[in-house]
Amino acid sequence: MLHRLYIITGKGGVGKTSLSLALAKKLTNEGKKVKYNSFDQEDQTALCEELNIPSLHLELEKSAEIYMGKKLGSEMVASWIMKTPFFKSLFNMIPGLAHMILLGHVIDLLEDDPDLTIILDSPSSGHAMTMFESSHNFKEIFGTGLLVEDINRMHRFIYGEQNLQNYIVSLPTKMALNEAKEVREHLQSLNFKNTEIIINDCLSPLLAQKEDLPDFLSIKNSLEKEVIEEYKDIASKKIPHSLGEDFQSVIKDLDKNTIGVLS
Repeated sequence: MLHRLYIITGKGGVGKTSLSLALAKKLTNEGKKVKYNSFDQEDQTALCEELNIPSLHLELEKSAEIYMGKKLGSEMVASWIMKTPFFKSLFNMIPGLAHMILLGHVIDLLEDDPDLTIILDSPSSGHAMTMFESSHNFKEIFGTGLLVEDINRMHRFIYGEQNLQNYIVSLPTKMALNEAKEVREHLQSLNFKNTEIIINDCLSPLLAQKEDLPDFLSIKNSLEKEVIEEYKDIASKKIPHSLGEDFQSVIKDLDKNTIGVLS
């Protein structure tokens, strides 16, 4: 089933960006209207153009300006406010507020275009948890007002039936999967039901038919299979290691062979 918003999260270096881009490419090739978003991190527009993947890059301050402009009814006033030292300091002191505003901007775009799906590439699992927790925290702190009204609107969307799918990406090691399990449990405690763990970069599927493996590969293969078996109840989706020689070929390899497990 196609969701409106996919959030790909996990620890650094587990392949979140590769999987996010590959999923966006797959849905684009299927004729879906989709955009990849490198949420609050390095702009991937050039790479997306090279791979023919529609992208959406949002700058934090610009998103905040658009958000406040809608609330105040004046982009000019919002632009002036954003230039004040107070607001710049506020975003540095309370990153959760900035992330929540960015998420609100993404949801605005989705609500304005019912045919659009956005793939949100989250910088880290801590980032994703902060983003979601912030909306609940600010709602409790402020109680009422424009910000709370907007949080309620955001919650209606992200808790809507089949709107949001969270994928937590992990490497096939016990430590990584334990961390992914904790993130999944935390997101589920916030009532995010569509939250799954994806085991990425698995060597064992590629080595299954190989004989006379070098000792180090044989040991790694055995350990990986044991870990995957141990965590099969919480992480049944696996993506094999890509043999692509560069980032572009990895994306194409994932799109062609393995990314179907995510959609």
